[in-house]
Amino acid sequence: MQTNDKKDFKPVKCRHWHDCKISDGGCCNKGIYQQPSHGICLNICNQYDGPDRGLGDSVQRVIHKLSAGRIKPCGKCRKRQNKLNQLLPYHGD
Repeated sequence: MQTNDKKDFKPVKCRHWHDCKISDGGCCNKGIYQQPSHGICLNICNQYDGPDRGLGDSVQRVIHKLSAGRIKPCGKCRKRQNKLNQLLPYHGD
């Protein structure tokens, strides 16, 4: 059973997400998802720009810093990032 109580509402800490007063979600400033839920932003979106969600985000950030941005993430990099985020998440979100 879904509830529309604001006490259950969790904002996403991504610079592209904002609360547009819909139940179970928000709006994406990048226009990638129409009305992304909390889970889509935290688990699926490749444009997420917020605190590290898990080990995969940390590894990606370190690679980016060490290579001074010269190494661009490919499809396999994103798969590794998502898998590591699932295996070792930092938050119970």
